[in-house]
Amino acid sequence: MKRALLLALASFMFVGAPTQAANYPDKPVRMIVGYPPGGASDMVARLLAAELEKVNGTPFVVENRPGVGGMLSLSTLSRSPTDGYTLGLGVSGTLVTGPHLQKNQLYDPKSDFAPVAMVAKVPMVLLGGPALKQNSVEELIAEAKANPQGIIFASGAQAFELALQLLNHKAGVQITSASYKGGAAASIDVMAGRVPIMIDSVGAQLNNIKQGNLRALAVLDDARSPVLPDVATMQEAGVPGYDAVGWIALLAPKGTPGAVVDKLSKQVNDIVQMPEFKTKLMALGFQPESSTPEGLQKTIEADYAKWGEVVRTAGMKAE
Repeated sequence: MKRALLLALASFMFVGAPTQAANYPDKPVRMIVGYPPGGASDMVARLLAAELEKVNGTPFVVENRPGVGGMLSLSTLSRSPTDGYTLGLGVSGTLVTGPHLQKNQLYDPKSDFAPVAMVAKVPMVLLGGPALKQNSVEELIAEAKANPQGIIFASGAQAFELALQLLNHKAGVQITSASYKGGAAASIDVMAGRVPIMIDSVGAQLNNIKQGNLRALAVLDDARSPVLPDVATMQEAGVPGYDAVGWIALLAPKGTPGAVVDKLSKQVNDIVQMPEFKTKLMALGFQPESSTPEGLQKTIEADYAKWGEVVRTAGMKAE
């Protein structure tokens, strides 16, 4: 009798998951974003939500929950029901860089979520203003070696600070950072000639680059950006092994049924390949990127370890 009951339960569970996925979603789905309306992550979330709504015929509602550098939203997601009706936009800053600099951990990036799919890469770029006398990364590094701590870097976010520390480590230099409240504030001082260099996402500074207010010295990815095809990578510019790229992905709470995660993952990957969606992303300075849930998990784990090592090597302290 007991064995028969166990077999019946196993049969129910086996049939139940696909049935649940087939009927999913049959009510509105909320997508939590850790930044205010109008920001880059918010715009990507709304583009994705609109397409998921079309595919499923059910509302996907973006809910903005800014706070703690975007981490409050993922803290909320990690404690949400695991039925697939609460999703969250995870960015590299809240999953693989920011947690290393946060003394009070709100979640475990590697184990508290069910990765769904990558959505976009967020290429970063090293930028110079009128105060920068050097014309290339090679010349900048030579000056930094000749004048340790003599070059000031405008740091507008933890991710950009870490990208600088990686440059210091890979190039063997000591460029000093000055903290700003965001990339916009940092760019004002760089464009005004008060600070020579900064790092920001390509999308955030694309207009300033095109207008000649800022010079793009190198993109930080290991491949050139289609948005800035004429700008060399940091490796091409003379810093071997350098690779610093942000990304945006869709997550669900840990414990969300695998069949639901797989269904969402396939839908997101199909959306990311749509020409119109790609065009909209690239207009914002992003690069379309897709992945399986397993591939995204590996990216989270590898990048988390990588940036943890950068934090330790630079002697940066959690706050």
